[in-house]
Amino acid sequence: MRKNIFTLSLLLTILGLNACNSDKNNNKQENQTEKKEITTNNTETIVYVNSDSLIIGYEFYKKSVKEIDVKKNKIANDIESQATAFQNKVLKAQQNAQSMTLGEIEATKKNLAAEEQRLMQYRDALMQNLANEEKELVDKMNKNIDDFIKRYAEKNGYKMVLGYKQGVTVWYADPKLDVTADVLKGLNEEYRNQGEAKNEKKEEKKDSTKK
Repeated sequence: MRKNIFTLSLLLTILGLNACNSDKNNNKQENQTEKKEITTNNTETIVYVNSDSLIIGYEFYKKSVKEIDVKKNKIANDIESQATAFQNKVLKAQQNAQSMTLGEIEATKKNLAAEEQRLMQYRDALMQNLANEEKELVDKMNKNIDDFIKRYAEKNGYKMVLGYKQGVTVWYADPKLDVTADVLKGLNEEYRNQGEAKNEKKEEKKDSTKK
């Protein structure tokens, strides 16, 4: 009888230990699962880039703006110079009108009108060419940024990279999700490397020409 009681007691103890171990294992698995879930939740798959900061800090953009400003000033000076020359012709024609015949006056008016038309067309053509250049630069800049961010997202495992402007697309964004500085750094490094590659090709061409 005692043997049976001892055996039963030992069995219950073993079962109790197994139950405790089982509970511990279950708790351990649950904790691991919770940790995995927490880790997954803390891994940011959506980040954002401050659009204004990115564009303003992009060296390609800054260089392009300077080039466009130089061309704008050159066009403005050219148009102003030709407009001044035209006004002087008009003033001279007015001064000489008294000594002209009616036929000469009409011919002068006709010539001045044609020249004015030519100047307007010339100005419009210059401004249109400048607008086309600006559009090409903007398109190129957008493509550079789009291509880089796509590679950047794939490299870092991001599912989505948002463009952020306060009060426009999003009212609030956690600064921890802001990858603007990192993207801008990579963009500028890529732009500098492209410039260095172009310079190397130019040097190679010069060397081959000398030979």
